[in-house]
Amino acid sequence: MIRLEINYSKRNIGVPVYIWNKNKNKFEKVLALFDTGAHTCSIDSDLFHRLGYNLDDAIKSFITTATQTNEEVRRVRVEKIMLGDTEIESVLFNTFEFPLVSHQVILGMNVIRHFKLEMDFKEKLITMFENYLDENSDFYDTDIFGDWRMERSRIL
Repeated sequence: MIRLEINYSKRNIGVPVYIWNKNKNKFEKVLALFDTGAHTCSIDSDLFHRLGYNLDDAIKSFITTATQTNEEVRRVRVEKIMLGDTEIESVLFNTFEFPLVSHQVILGMNVIRHFKLEMDFKEKLITMFENYLDENSDFYDTDIFGDWRMERSRIL
């Protein structure tokens, strides 16, 4: 079970996410937009570089956002992220340079869809329960980059 405190400071549902910083060899805390309308997680390209990653082998793609159509992004893998005390390896992210985004990271459905959620807006808390999908599920293996494992860990 994962418990994420909701942060409304940017007038959206923000949650703490820890992203692996390759330069410092440890997790770095960022406030991510919890976005069930986003198919894939996203990260600001400047933040992506500061965390020690590069775009050398990134695949170019085009997406549609709530405000723009055919926005160019690069598809990249982040070594690992942590939600609460659950570590998730090799997560697909789109990089972006969108000027209107209120958060540098968007937590999208390629991660969220693997959990049963309870959202308590009064207590400002999202509780996520592991919800492993079986081969007969409509969502099983629909995301070509969704091949990640979950492991219990502690923040270093």
